[in-house]
Amino acid sequence: MLMLSTVLIISCTALLTPSAQKQVEQARSADTFVDSIGVNVHLTYTDTAYGKYKSIIRPRLQELGIRHIRDGFVDKRPKYYQKLQDLADIGIHSTLIAGIGWVSPQQVIAIARQLDNSIEAVEGPNEYDIGKKRQQWIPELRQYMEQLHNQVKNDPATNHLPIVGPSFVDRDASTAIGKLTQWVDYGNMHPYNYPHKTGNDNIDKEISNRSRPFDGQPLVATEAGYHTGNKHSDRPLTETAHAKYLPRLFLEYFNRGIVRTFAYEFIDQRTKPKDREANFGILRNDGSPKPAFITLKNLIALLKDPGESFPLKSLDYNLTGNTKNIHHTLLQKRDGRLYLILWQEVTSFNSKKHSDRAVPEQPITININTPVNQVNLYQVSDSITPIKQNNPKKLNLNIPDYPVVLELLPPTNSQISFKSLIA
Repeated sequence: MLMLSTVLIISCTALLTPSAQKQVEQARSADTFVDSIGVNVHLTYTDTAYGKYKSIIRPRLQELGIRHIRDGFVDKRPKYYQKLQDLADIGIHSTLIAGIGWVSPQQVIAIARQLDNSIEAVEGPNEYDIGKKRQQWIPELRQYMEQLHNQVKNDPATNHLPIVGPSFVDRDASTAIGKLTQWVDYGNMHPYNYPHKTGNDNIDKEISNRSRPFDGQPLVATEAGYHTGNKHSDRPLTETAHAKYLPRLFLEYFNRGIVRTFAYEFIDQRTKPKDREANFGILRNDGSPKPAFITLKNLIALLKDPGESFPLKSLDYNLTGNTKNIHHTLLQKRDGRLYLILWQEVTSFNSKKHSDRAVPEQPITININTPVNQVNLYQVSDSITPIKQNNPKKLNLNIPDYPVVLELLPPTNSQISFKSLIA
């Protein structure tokens, strides 16, 4: 379930300037970050790789550790409903898209009743503004959202389900549609960045624009990501750049209070290297993992910590050295462990040459004033096997253009032998 209580926007600490930074920063729940990660699927596209549900889709979703998928309402598809319920049985729940001319609000209720607890949110129409005149799509969409809201909220079987607003493509559509606040619980956005753009300004402008119809309600990014088609496709990335950008995207949007971000998408639908739409997956068409899958799997495995809410601690620390473009996220588990995730938010891919950029690691020093017994460093792009250092006060690190994780263990009576970090 999408939870309003998880929203906390980090503004001044997401980007660290080149001078020394001393701060006391409150952590956020590590599991809240894990719970913000979702992925798009197309389980009804049985003529694509999604047709291999039992052999690839289900086991790989479970392996990834994901809890949230996004798909669509489809009428009279009992085998599809069975798959959604099967995934719910292993802890993976669904946000489903309702569409004009696709399913009526009345059909949404009937389907949701059949799906029972496998559905966790209802989403408004997907990118309905594409290729339509304003005098056509605006009144149709507004009428549909009002009817959808009334049907969902007035039915005892579905009134607990949050409604996510519709998504848009044209930039000015978010202004043209007017206010939708009265009919939704969450706003929506599709922050595709082609080519990848760095810095707060681009992200903050996108959030500001897409918030217009929703009057400050929390946002869900129901589609976001990059594709790995060949150089003849539309604005592709290499798999290496894809593995750097996608985890950073989840972290950047989490830092800004986006409740959930759904990567587009889980698996390459077909083997068509020139077709952008066929290559958005974090799995290749044969089900083998791309590097992005491995990184996300490791990040989820390291940070997951399900359970009730708990008091959050603060970390007293400062960073010195060249901290330009160094971004971070600070998380905590219920046993007191803190996780400081650091990365360079820079361009890692040369779109003109279709090649990866060699980004030098950036040396920084972290001075920790909070008592810490041990620090473990994780290179989640490779594994969750740590490098250890005992009783640290001053850490010299080389930060790459992909996330690395520092696990800070609270003081105990045990002593662990010293082993230096990467610098």
